[in-house]
Amino acid sequence: MIIDQYLEKRDKCVHNVNTCSLMMPEEVAQLFEDYTKTIWDFKLVGRINDFYSDDIIINREGGSDLVGAKEVFKNTLHLMAAFPDLKLEFIDIFAEGNEEDGYSFGQAIYFDGTNTGHSKYGPPTGKSLTDGDVCLGLCECRVEKVDGRWKIVEEWVTRSSEAIEATMKSDEANISEQIEEERAYGN
Repeated sequence: MIIDQYLEKRDKCVHNVNTCSLMMPEEVAQLFEDYTKTIWDFKLVGRINDFYSDDIIINREGGSDLVGAKEVFKNTLHLMAAFPDLKLEFIDIFAEGNEEDGYSFGQAIYFDGTNTGHSKYGPPTGKSLTDGDVCLGLCECRVEKVDGRWKIVEEWVTRSSEAIEATMKSDEANISEQIEEERAYGN
């Protein structure tokens, strides 16, 4: 029965992603909530190609911007591999705009998961993203028609990056990094 409920939820999200006409801001907000769940909850990562323009720019904190849908795809897979149980909980999502000029939407999400997969920092640490803290993601996206299809053309995103990276680093790596920072600042 659990698999049937899972598939029903997935199919409902996918149906909305496939049929949404994007005629009103409220539809845009619901579409991108369902779209995000389709990718992250149901692991349909290939759907990134449905709404990210080929030359998307994702402006991220610290200058670690992503350029191109392929980079978005690759980055998403890396995070999923490091946190196979990653869950997103929507706090809020809203949109504004119109069919002619395009839409902007913003969303706030809580992240939760445990580093049980390999990452760019090495083997899994078993650490939780929310070990007593909140792990938050905020983004704003610009949606416009590109070759007759609605696409995200630019995104501004910030996450609890320090928490995410600290979760993927072993305690030895964290201690070594702290020592190097102290040496660099003369402490």
